[in-house]
Amino acid sequence: MEKIIVLGATGNIGTAVLKNLQNKNVEVFAGVRSERDFKKVQQLNAKPVLVNFTDQESLNQALKGKQRVFLVTPLMQNPEFITQLVINSAIKNNVKHFVRSTALGADVDGQIQMARWAGKSEELIKASGINYTFVRPNNFLQNFINFHSQTIKEHSGFYLPNGAAKLGMVDINDIAEVISIALTSESHYNQAYNLSGLALTNNEYANIISEVTNKKVSYIDVPEDKARESMLSNGMPEWMVNAMMELNYIMKQGWTAEYSEDFKKVIGREYTSAKTFFESNKNYFI
Repeated sequence: MEKIIVLGATGNIGTAVLKNLQNKNVEVFAGVRSERDFKKVQQLNAKPVLVNFTDQESLNQALKGKQRVFLVTPLMQNPEFITQLVINSAIKNNVKHFVRSTALGADVDGQIQMARWAGKSEELIKASGINYTFVRPNNFLQNFINFHSQTIKEHSGFYLPNGAAKLGMVDINDIAEVISIALTSESHYNQAYNLSGLALTNNEYANIISEVTNKKVSYIDVPEDKARESMLSNGMPEWMVNAMMELNYIMKQGWTAEYSEDFKKVIGREYTSAKTFFESNKNYFI
């Protein structure tokens, strides 16, 4: 039975990956930073492994005896640093397959910082000679829960500087389904999958939430300077604000609306729709 380690196991994508690996014929390990996370991953039939993601020796021990590794990192500066450390440990331990969640539009010469960070991580993995699979998700439907549920509940609205553009949004569970299949097969070696989700305008998302929750929910298009000011006043570091505003800019231009069939090719069905997502999660918004 192959041994797989999931690094970034307690985040949104990592947790969804653990759930999707439960019924696969593999032994799953979850790299966690603290013993406080042991119970969470054990409930998903994963064996917890304490690991310091910035320490080479700690990663060496975590990857020992594993055949495959999955890595996802949160929004951070220079994620290629962590990627390289994991590559070093993967080579040392003869890991045969590296699955990395990056970002739609990953490109070392990309127009925005997030794309360049993601592209750099991909290039490092390619150069390592390890079999790889890159999963490149668009923005997450779960962002409505994580960032907008409070204002939707309390003020019946959500605020973004995206204009009237269509925005591709993908369910994290769709992403995890692709990742779990890639981690348990050899047919996805050296492939990259763009997971666009389905594109709607924020007004269309608001209308769906209104229908599902049976209350009027509105999208408020805020000026970019007000959005920046709000993020800074909430304690977000300037580098993160800059990265987010670049992302909001390209979203406003409609550049994240392009549809990719990669999910359908791998899974055999269409992306989860916004209506299905909001119906499944409506308790967050009422």
